[in-house]
Amino acid sequence: MAAPDLDQIPDVDIDPDGVFKYVLIRVHAAPAGQSKEIVRGYKWAEYHADIFDKVSGEMQQKGYGCECLGGGRISHQSQDKKIHVGSAVPSTPSPPRRSKPGTRTTTLPGQTTATEPT
Repeated sequence: MAAPDLDQIPDVDIDPDGVFKYVLIRVHAAPAGQSKEIVRGYKWAEYHADIFDKVSGEMQQKGYGCECLGGGRISHQSQDKKIHVGSAVPSTPSPPRRSKPGTRTTTLPGQTTATEPT
């Protein structure tokens, strides 16, 4: 099955409110090698691997491969337009992306940005 356009995959899908786990995932179209990073975070997940397993299964059905780049916890207050992102140790040998040494920062449209020491 040919992989559809990577632009059709939303960059971020997280629950609207609460504190929950998130995973940073690199999705790639095989064999061309084009890729993009996506963030998925849900309250239902007991473990980070639960999120990765669900998302990677969905992506494989669409013809994509996935690689877990890391994860952590998010505190999201959508009504206040606030999000706080904390990083965790990556679950793969790939280093996590960092804005500067020892911190992780993320910005979503319409949200304030929070930076936390790792």
